[in-house]
Amino acid sequence: MTHAPWALDVANRNHAGTRRALVHRYAFPGGHDLTGFPPTLVVNAERDTMRTSGDRFAAELAVAGSDVERHVLPGSAHAFLNRPGLPAFATGTALIAEWMRRRRTPA
Repeated sequence: MTHAPWALDVANRNHAGTRRALVHRYAFPGGHDLTGFPPTLVVNAERDTMRTSGDRFAAELAVAGSDVERHVLPGSAHAFLNRPGLPAFATGTALIAEWMRRRRTPA
């Protein structure tokens, strides 16, 4: 185990907003019916103990018929988007920007 249960609980409640919201499919969509879920970009770090959950979420989206694009950044570790000096940060933000550009609605 890499994360203390109490720390994950605090992080999850902070993310969801309330303890009741923890079960809502939009707070933590994996494991729920994902029919009608919006287009989704999943960018995983290659060396991340939490990568399996991202892979599973992408697979669940695909099964539900959602538009999902999945990438695994070679050599990267968890939280690479918090480290602007890393090559994975540049690659990840470029992937996000390109994905957003492709979805931009013409004015």
